[in-house]
Amino acid sequence: MIKLVVTDLDGTLLNDQHQVPERFWDIATRLLKKGVKLGIATGRPHFSITENFKPLMGHVYAISDNGSFIMYDKREIMSKPLPHEEIAALVKTSRAIENTFPVLCGKDCWYLESEAQVLLDRVLVFQKNIKIVEDLTRLNDPVLKMSVLDLAGAEQHAYPHYQSFADRLKVTLGGAFWVDVTRRDANKGEALKVIQEVNQITADETLAFGDYLNDYEMMKHAKYSYAMKNAHPAIIEAANFITEKGNNEAGVLDVIEALCFNA
Repeated sequence: MIKLVVTDLDGTLLNDQHQVPERFWDIATRLLKKGVKLGIATGRPHFSITENFKPLMGHVYAISDNGSFIMYDKREIMSKPLPHEEIAALVKTSRAIENTFPVLCGKDCWYLESEAQVLLDRVLVFQKNIKIVEDLTRLNDPVLKMSVLDLAGAEQHAYPHYQSFADRLKVTLGGAFWVDVTRRDANKGEALKVIQEVNQITADETLAFGDYLNDYEMMKHAKYSYAMKNAHPAIIEAANFITEKGNNEAGVLDVIEALCFNA
């Protein structure tokens, strides 16, 4: 019996216009009435979850910043900020790569040191609370995640430059144009384990959905791990199942209907 459903957002639950499928609201309500726990696990900030899922925020585990931050009903369940001493080197690495922009992701806002329109256009899709600062290396606020926007394509361009941090930090691809860096013990899989432990739910009772490399660890902590039809090949390999439909066809919702209500 499935007792916990956790889904990624972009490329997974959301369509390519970053919209929540209309059917989701009825299905989420039915899940909660049935006693099934529901989680949103995303590289987006907590603000983006609260903005898009307001009607459910008192009942949903909000896993943001690739598993660095968990909130439930306005209560902080977990927070894992980056070591402050790593920030300057991470920022300077991005500065040295052409066509990339560093972004420091705090609990309440994202910090940028550029007002380039191409950066703002990409960031405002995910986070409306932004602050432009003169020098990111001088920021003293806690940083949950460092993201790099790479206009040339993150996997082949910026990602290799961050492998020198991989012995002590978690470096992953958050999307086709994003490199994400968190603490090594901060990922969606570890966050999922926290929620399972809090609720005494096992991996065998967990259904999880993802599409990109920042979902990799989450696939390992759910018996019913589903890669989206449109997922990165590494996620398809890591998951136990693949959805029949992609994110633009609400493939997540069809699987939930079949496993949680029709099984």
